[in-house]
Amino acid sequence: MALPSSGSISLNQMHIEVGGSSGSQVSLNDSDIRGLIGKSSGAQMSFSEWYGASARVAINLTIASSTNNYNIVSNRGGTYSAGNTDVTLTINSGVTVGSTNVFTPSLNTGSNWTSGDTITIVNNGTVKGRGGDGGDGGNVTGPATTSANYTAGGAGQVGGRAVRAQFATTFTNNGSVYGGGGGGGGGGGGSLASIGKTSTVATYGGTGGGGGAGVNGGTGGAGGSASGGNTNYAGTPGSNGTATAGGAGGLQPITFNALGGTGGGLGSAGGIGGSGVGNAIGLIAGAGGAGGEAGYYEYSSKSNINGGAGISGTVGGRST
Repeated sequence: MALPSSGSISLNQMHIEVGGSSGSQVSLNDSDIRGLIGKSSGAQMSFSEWYGASARVAINLTIASSTNNYNIVSNRGGTYSAGNTDVTLTINSGVTVGSTNVFTPSLNTGSNWTSGDTITIVNNGTVKGRGGDGGDGGNVTGPATTSANYTAGGAGQVGGRAVRAQFATTFTNNGSVYGGGGGGGGGGGGSLASIGKTSTVATYGGTGGGGGAGVNGGTGGAGGSASGGNTNYAGTPGSNGTATAGGAGGLQPITFNALGGTGGGLGSAGGIGGSGVGNAIGLIAGAGGAGGEAGYYEYSSKSNINGGAGISGTVGGRST
């Protein structure tokens, strides 16, 4: 807390400002007292020179353009003083803070802080976790005479993390904070048999799941392969997610290709992939993949944000 900017001021107030105990011995020529106003030993000084002086360091940071993987520790600069620093980070209106990895928070305080430091974040923009990737479509191989010929659709990836506070933080959310959308599950592989004078088998690869919404959006899953039948229909890939919406599951080139699930929207889980068809030799076809869970808008950090209340305002996703 800074010294008074006008009126009376005492040497004891100066001593407390630099971390001394009230009423304990102090001299105007002590180095920490002189350091408040940058005076050398024995220099002439006036009490009025200490008006408004503070022993604390103020660091003001601004994110003025969209960026990824922002870590406050990495950006606080060389003026930082351990246990004696007040950091204020402002995210400007229209700015998006995103991530390139679902397990790397878009905005992270970092952990290298000392008791006595303070962190304040004012979000006027948006913080979005990366979207989860869609699951791959299931494959089909051979003439489908055993269950080993089918594979299930792959699971969609969990959505990415938005904010991680590893130190006590005051967070004012005037914008929005979202975990990334989960990826859609891939469709299962399958086949159909036609039994007549001539038996034929058609195989169908599952289509890929859509990528989840986020910054950056999740990648759509690959389509499943199909082989070994009289006719073979590979699945198509899912669509990538965008900053605002999950991608669609792969297009269905043939009616029997199992569709991948749709990628989750911001802060939402991805859809489950469809199960493949399977009447060849009475076998059960590959199951659809599970949709990825929604990402965390605050990850392992609620206890450190706003005294344990967490981030309020416009948010979406999970919280822990």
